[in-house]
Amino acid sequence: MRKLVWSGVMLCGLLAGCASRQETGAAPAEPPPAEAEASAEAPAPAPEATQATEIPSAEDGEARAAVQPLVVTPNPEPKDPINVRSATVDGGILTLAVMHGGGCAEHTYSLAWDGNLQQGADGTPVANLVLVHDGNNDRCKALLRASPRFDVSSVSQRFGAQFGKTSGTVNLVVSDQAPVRYDF
Repeated sequence: MRKLVWSGVMLCGLLAGCASRQETGAAPAEPPPAEAEASAEAPAPAPEATQATEIPSAEDGEARAAVQPLVVTPNPEPKDPINVRSATVDGGILTLAVMHGGGCAEHTYSLAWDGNLQQGADGTPVANLVLVHDGNNDRCKALLRASPRFDVSSVSQRFGAQFGKTSGTVNLVVSDQAPVRYDF
């Protein structure tokens, strides 16, 4: 009986999450009729089950995420747990592939930096960046993926001010990822 109650609560939470995404146009609130019949017969997932929801990327033909500025602040700190899967930089835009739990609230991402360039082991300057993920107290267990984008041109500006050059290379380090080479 207890498992049945949990399943109903989980299903209700998932439906609420789908309904909120419908308002933004990200996913349909109801499955098509053929899928609705199949899902009505299937048992609801156990609360421990993790489901994956992916925010469409540009490769899928969808619009890309808006480019956000790099926030320069002393002692930047992460907020909610997040897994950075990969990082790429192209023309001053850093794109992160991230994954985290949630599904019932809107998640926001920002990228913070203390404004300092450290000397790397190979002599290349390093900018240590902190991804700040705000899950808005989302306790749902769906596995979400996103690709937030950030303008990191302020790193090249800092490089110019510190080294007196208009072009160069800086290694960008986000979380536990390998450095990403930023040439400008």
